[in-house]
This record gives sequence, structure tokens and C-alpha cells, in this order.
Amino acid sequence: MENVLRFYKEHGPMTEITNMKDMVRDIPKDVATIVIYVQNIFIHQHWSKAYGLELSEERKREPFIRSFGEKLQFLQSVGQGTCPLVPLGPRPNEQKMISICRDFSVAAVALCREAGIPARARCGFANYFEKGKYIDHWVLEYWNEERKKWVMVDAQLDNLQQEHLKIPFDPMNVGEDFFFTGPRAWQMCREGKENPELFGIFDWWGYIYLNCNLILDANSLLKMPMQPWDMWDGYKSLPMEKWHEKDYKLMDELASLALHVDDSLEDLIHFVQQNDKIKVPEDLGKITNSLE
Repeated sequence: MENVLRFYKEHGPMTEITNMKDMVRDIPKDVATIVIYVQNIFIHQHWSKAYGLELSEERKREPFIRSFGEKLQFLQSVGQGTCPLVPLGPRPNEQKMISICRDFSVAAVALCREAGIPARARCGFANYFEKGKYIDHWVLEYWNEERKKWVMVDAQLDNLQQEHLKIPFDPMNVGEDFFFTGPRAWQMCREGKENPELFGIFDWWGYIYLNCNLILDANSLLKMPMQPWDMWDGYKSLPMEKWHEKDYKLMDELASLALHVDDSLEDLIHFVQQNDKIKVPEDLGKITNSLE
């Protein structure tokens, strides 16, 4: 476990901070405070109206900025990066960067790692956004040294969202009854324990989205948390009607390795890295945006 924790304490390409170190100095080793910092720089695109914002088409493109380092550069470019992320007070909503759930989680992971806390972003489905359905979502998972276990945190759920959704749990400790990682959701449906058509978001439901989040979570466990609209050659873009049973079985194996990542990290890394249809391309220029 020591090697696993060391691995998740170190940055990956999506969380590393090179040119903007001044913005993240003195990050406390306290996850609750880190969540406050994240909520002070981001506002969720699909909750914007609840905060009194009407987004222009230009602002709707802000979530396309992929890495946390690039997001810090953006904040600096619009005049919001002249001081550290440590808030002197609440940032006005109109000055926050437009983001999605994945961004809250990746930013929280980045700040946890800056503070020396092992952390990883998890892609999956939450059952607290729409009754009876499992909605596409991301959370932070960090290592709680005192409890000697991984703890899931929903860094997106501020007071407004908690009250609106009537959240029945502490967002600092999201239990497995409320969030289902991509590998777990895939396995549940493959074993007939749940209806795959209940998993998805907007117009996309079923195995097409289960496959999406399984691949995103597996790559995120390898410290490459990509965006839902990121597409590359392979299973991320291969239409499900072209799949054969061997394809499903390959994903079953991927799900099993990801579910047991703490015991099989090296096996998961090898499995993904040896399969070009699963892993994120080394050349990120080969990734396309399915929304454009």
C-alpha cells in the first residue's frame, strides 16, 4: 500500500503545476479547506443560473480547458490569478471559472497532492441528482491517514446545491450507497444487478455511457483524468453496435482490475498501457472534442 499511496501523492499531467506555483503556495493539509478553495474558483456550468449567471457562448467554452495548470493560467489571463488561491473572502460568482464536476475533482486532487495528501479523481455515477437514476459525475477520493482508508468527497456540493438537492449525507464523506465508480457501475450492470438504462446523463444512457465512465475512471486511476467529451480511437469512440462479446469481456477485465486497484495497480497500469484502444493517447493532439 505504501507504493500505491506514494503514486497518488505525486502529480500527473492533469494536476501538475509548473508555472503557477505562487497561486498554490501554503495549501493546508486539510481536505475541507481545500474544498473551500476549489469552490471559490469554480462554478458549475449547469448550475450557473442558480447562482444568477447567464453564460455567453464564450464562457461556455471555459470547461474545455483541460488541465488544472491551464485553468490557473486562464484565471491569471482574466485577472483572477494575481494572488494565491487562498481566499481572502468569497470570490464573486461572475469571477469564478465555468467548469464541470470533473474540474472540481481534478482541482481538489491537485491541491491535495500539493499538500502531500494522496488523492485521485474518480469518474462514475451519483444517485443524488435525479431520483431513481445514476447520473454521470466525478468525486475526489483521498487517503485518510487517521482512518487508514480512502474517503470520497464531492467537492462540487456547496451549501446552495446541498439545500436544493436535499443531500442526505456529508459531502466530505460520500458513501458507496450514493456514488458508484465507473468500474463498479459496469460490473453491477453486467451481473444483472441494475438496469444499464438508468446510467447516463442528458440524451446518453446505457452501456454507451457505462463504457465511457469505465474508461475515464481507469485512465484517471493512472493519473490521466480526461473530460467526458474527449474522444480518441478505440473503445471511447467505437459504437456499441460494433462490439462483440470479446469486447465486453475485455471491459469486464478492465473493471475488475480498476475495482481492485490498490492490490493490482501495476497490473492495471500494464493492462491499460498495452491496449491502445483504452489508454489516453500520448499525443493529446489526437483527441477530439465530441461537442464541437
